[in-house]
Amino acid sequence: MALFDCPECTARISDKASACPKCGAPVIAKPVARSAEPTQSMPPGYVSPKLYEPDRRPLGDAPLRMAKNRGVFILLGLFLGFFGAHNFYAGYLGRGLAQLLTVLILGWFVIGLVIVGVWVIAELFVVDTDASGHAMS
Repeated sequence: MALFDCPECTARISDKASACPKCGAPVIAKPVARSAEPTQSMPPGYVSPKLYEPDRRPLGDAPLRMAKNRGVFILLGLFLGFFGAHNFYAGYLGRGLAQLLTVLILGWFVIGLVIVGVWVIAELFVVDTDASGHAMS
């Protein structure tokens, strides 16, 4: 009886098992026991646990990313800044939502408009990268 590692949880499994007893992952192809050097006798479709690495790309890092334009950011800030539109455009969803809620809740009193107005003007001069850290062109 040969033992091999489960490709999902790396538990030792018998070659006679149809599923991993620890995680329940089905065993599609019966791999041979792992050796120090990879051999050509591995069955088709077997992924060595040593080589298996799930995709750990951070959220928001899409392979094809559109560049953000600083001019559009500034125009949105000037005309729709009280609603946080420029922050939503740059990917700063938390900031945009905070500005929108501040205006909606405190906007009836002039203090909400003053707070967000100063905040927007400061951001127009300071912010030059989008939320993923890429410089705006």
